[in-house]
Amino acid sequence: MKKLGSIKQKNKLSIGSILYLGCSLLTDAEAATPAPTYTRAPMAAYNFMMQDPLLGNSYEKPVWNLHDSLGLPEWLSVGVEQRTRYESLADSFKPSQASPAPKSAGGDQMIALQTDIWIQAKLNNFRFATEFLDARTTGQDSGGKNAVPYPINNSSADTFDFAQAYVSWADQNAFFSGLGAEVKVGRQTMDLGSRRLVARPIFRNTVNNFTGIRTRVIDYDNWQFNAFVTMPVLRYPNYNSITPNQNLQNHAQWDQEDTHTWFSGGILEGTKVYKNINAEVYLYNLDEGDSSRNPTRNRRYFTPGIRVYQKPSKGNFDFQAEGMGQFGTVNLSTSNNTQQNHEAYSSHIEAGYSFDLPWSPRFFLEHDYASGNKHPGTSTDKRFDPLYAALDFDFGPGGIYQAFQRSNINSPGYKLEFAPHKDVSFKLNQRLVWLATGADSWGGASCSNYSPCLSKGHGSYVGDQIGVTGRYNFNSSLNFDAGWYHLIKGDFAKTAKSTVTGANNVSTPGADTDFFYVQSQLRF
Repeated sequence: MKKLGSIKQKNKLSIGSILYLGCSLLTDAEAATPAPTYTRAPMAAYNFMMQDPLLGNSYEKPVWNLHDSLGLPEWLSVGVEQRTRYESLADSFKPSQASPAPKSAGGDQMIALQTDIWIQAKLNNFRFATEFLDARTTGQDSGGKNAVPYPINNSSADTFDFAQAYVSWADQNAFFSGLGAEVKVGRQTMDLGSRRLVARPIFRNTVNNFTGIRTRVIDYDNWQFNAFVTMPVLRYPNYNSITPNQNLQNHAQWDQEDTHTWFSGGILEGTKVYKNINAEVYLYNLDEGDSSRNPTRNRRYFTPGIRVYQKPSKGNFDFQAEGMGQFGTVNLSTSNNTQQNHEAYSSHIEAGYSFDLPWSPRFFLEHDYASGNKHPGTSTDKRFDPLYAALDFDFGPGGIYQAFQRSNINSPGYKLEFAPHKDVSFKLNQRLVWLATGADSWGGASCSNYSPCLSKGHGSYVGDQIGVTGRYNFNSSLNFDAGWYHLIKGDFAKTAKSTVTGANNVSTPGADTDFFYVQSQLRF
């Protein structure tokens, strides 16, 4: 009996030892597992509740949020965001529209307000989502009536309207194939690839959105394919040759799909196709037509492209190279139906290094090129069109500044990023800017009375843009951001004339341009 008792005691000790060891190993394993990391949401209406049904939520959850405060069920998502930004522009480089009398000197200021409400209901694999976005401005000084933008255009103002309203079906293991799949139907925003051609803008007060169908298929950690067929959404009211006196601030009008225009395409993204190198190929098609309230240049473009890149990581080099072609036909202007062939191209190249040091500094060199017209007005248009791109991350902020776009530009530069604290980050950047061809204009993909450009300047050197921005995250619900950009004007910027009819050849002022902004973003 004593022997049997001894055996039982030993067994208890052995079992206890095994349980203790197992618990210790489990605890160690849990301690060794890194906590989930989330991307800080950008300083814009990019609601944290817009969860990717295939890849999960990449944005951190705000410490103040309606879902938890109201005790809402898991199937219902509600979020509100509000951004307020003050902008100041001194010694503008742009002449204004033809009416009232053009003027380019002096200063301008504006307060841009962006308020966003997101509501989503989940039912098994289905999601029903609605986003309301109110974008408006206030606080323009007297100079604002003669400087850009006047009247306030719909890149700054689009009062309370549906930014998104769609139904989607998504399954992370569609039909037990091991592939993730999503189908989304309705009004929606899109960020595709590098965001240099199709994106939801961050700095700009209004967004690009589309109505149609989008399909995604993902082979996790290997590849992802997106295909879409959509109609771009027109922001109303608008300011153009048909509606030259619209009051965008005080006149509510629902946005509408441009039923005369189709935008479609596909993009295939490969993950680690060779070691840590990723790649993507894409083809977009824009088939544009005039409508009763929206005169167009009847752009009919195919835009193929390829991007190869390696993501930044501490102690390693990274790079990115993207090439974009564009061909088709386009009218000379919205009022001149003379059709031209369209042949253009653009590229972005960057190479950087992330130092394994305190403050996590990353330094990289970059170069952007987009073709322009060597002989404007000829039978072939060579000015690259950035389609529905975001521009701020390459060329600096938009708003009342927006000095450069991916059209007729040849620009090397560098950026330095560092974070002295987990809640504080800075970016320094400098760009030297030439026109790809000095015979063409400095401005957007097209020039008109309602989208003015500058032309016929001396040489092709536009200037030297220097910028510094900083961000402070008070917490995950409240963020602050500020920036200053200084444009040292080159010969072209000092001598170019306005393309606007009736502008009386008003040239830009000789003084250098200064742009300053400060903004806050509240999420809950």
